[in-house]
Amino acid sequence: MKKPFYKHWLFWVAVVVLGSIVGQIAARNEPADQASPAATQEVQGTAAPAADTPASEPTDGNPSVSWESAIEQIAQSDTDSAQKADAVEVLAKAYSPSPEELTDFESQVVEEYNAGNYLAHIEDAEYMLTNLFKAVVVEGKHTDGEPIKDFASAFYQNTKNTFLGVETAGSDNVKESESQMDKALAEIK
Repeated sequence: MKKPFYKHWLFWVAVVVLGSIVGQIAARNEPADQASPAATQEVQGTAAPAADTPASEPTDGNPSVSWESAIEQIAQSDTDSAQKADAVEVLAKAYSPSPEELTDFESQVVEEYNAGNYLAHIEDAEYMLTNLFKAVVVEGKHTDGEPIKDFASAFYQNTKNTFLGVETAGSDNVKESESQMDKALAEIK
């Protein structure tokens, strides 16, 4: 009888690494007027960047963890696709993009869909998880009824379901979601 996934040591290593990454990202997104205690920063291994330092630049000689590097680590982990997708969703829900970054994410998911690329690289875990991350962030930052939220929701469903192997790129469910995306795009324009 096969052991449940949660009894494997590698699963717990992935949980600890993901928790550390989410904690560092949350610390990085902390408002500048709320300084973290020095002991907490030492434990985390990185200091929160200054307000004028981009998130991808190192501070105090220590590299900060960006969402891109977190996704790269998750994609390269030995966990199954479902656990990778779940980890990226947790990361995305904890992430606070700047208004400019949110706008970039919105245009990037739309561009990937319009170019027909978003389901063309299902074997590339990092690519699929990046699209999943952006869709979850966009969906989470908009209210119900907004066309971009509807688009991001359908984009997310297709991306996740094809990545997990639940659906294929040409399935009826994927085509139905794509018609919802087309409808949302028509409302956006």
